Amino acid sequence: MEPVRPADELRANVRARWQSDEAGAQYAIRRFRDPRAALRDPMLVERILDLHAVRPSLRPVLDVPCGTGRLASVLERRGMRYVGADVSSSMLGEASQNPNAALVLADAERLPFADDSFDVVVCCRLLHHLQEEDVLESVVSELVRVSARMVIASFWDSASWHAWRRRVGLRRSEGPRGRRAVSKRMLRRVFEESGAELVDFHHSFRFVSQQTFAVALKRAPVGDGQSASRKIRERLFDLDLPRAPGSLGPAGS
Repeated sequence: MEPVRPADELRANVRARWQSDEAGAQYAIRRFRDPRAALRDPMLVERILDLHAVRPSLRPVLDVPCGTGRLASVLERRGMRYVGADVSSSMLGEASQNPNAALVLADAERLPFADDSFDVVVCCRLLHHLQEEDVLESVVSELVRVSARMVIASFWDSASWHAWRRRVGLRRSEGPRGRRAVSKRMLRRVFEESGAELVDFHHSFRFVSQQTFAVALKRAPVGDGQSASRKIRERLFDLDLPRAPGSLGPAGS
């Protein structure tokens, strides 16, 4: 039998934390100390959508992990089609109280969607649970892969006041399996390697709020613009008419 790798054990611990039958109800009731705190993430996501002029698209928006579906009302109010994905069936059970939500049991490391399936992908309160760099890279790669345009992801900023206090011992560390802060430089590199460019960061309170939202725009593959314009030209000129030798059109191009 092969030994269990530390990265695999950490993955299992993160998933197991939310797998109990009561996890969804407990998260919905106890996770945030007051209604204002519970609204902080949805308000930040809505502000980002406004600043980047994101409008309803033919493609839906993916919320992963969706938890109890806190972001659904924000996105639906904007006329966007909402899809929530989570590894916890208990969380999805709470989220299913919204009859309009499309919900999928899925792991963020292996999303069961085709490339470019969603206009925007939102990933809230997951990245700081990923202790291993290869796991972080795997998740970010999946978020970028299934997005056609934009990824909005929250993380714990290593430059925040809380992270600094932990580093100097003024605040108790959560240990090797606790939540992990990462630098903006590192996150920028991970997104860059996954095919997206980090263009913006948003905080509730700059340097004070540990959680920060990053906005990344997906890069178009090299040559996509040329191939798209060629297809348009071909559709315009391809009239299914008999062509004489030497005539213009796709057959002679």
